[in-house]
Amino acid sequence: MKYIIGLLFLFVTLLSCSTKSSMTTDNINNWVTHRDTVNVGFIMTYKFPDNLVFADIDDNCRCVGEKLNYNNPKDSAPSEDSTNTRQWSICMQDTADNSIEYFISSWKTMFKGQVLEHRDIITIDNLKALRVTLKSKNNNDPYRQLIYLKKYSTLFEIINIFERTNKDFETFYNSLTIEETKKPSH
Repeated sequence: MKYIIGLLFLFVTLLSCSTKSSMTTDNINNWVTHRDTVNVGFIMTYKFPDNLVFADIDDNCRCVGEKLNYNNPKDSAPSEDSTNTRQWSICMQDTADNSIEYFISSWKTMFKGQVLEHRDIITIDNLKALRVTLKSKNNNDPYRQLIYLKKYSTLFEIINIFERTNKDFETFYNSLTIEETKKPSH
């Protein structure tokens, strides 16, 4: 078991080597500010409550959620590489890879029966973003809130996987800023 945990730690460490991250705590409202330098040429900054933990799932997704304790049988991860519940995520794709409609259709496959979809436009970091809420008429199916914005040839998918929306998720996505990495001058 220690060997598997060691390999998992090594794997997560190697994957996170492609980015530089830093975190600071905002004592006013107990939120952590996370600054993440992404290899494709930009820096993402966002905030999340200090009772949640950050996970760099792969080169494309940054997730925050409650810490998982694998020694506790009631904690089951979305996948074996998770260290948290992936409550909120920011995933990045090249804009040429897939359309927003492709991602929305993929999420709809999680539901049984009729899916209620609501779309509206919001602004994040001075950019127009599409917010999509998916909910099933079957109350046992999950709720999803998805937000899509494009910047620097990258499609950002901001995901809320919990069964309700709340002000904390709104604060999370509204705290997102994306800045281009400054190229060194010679």
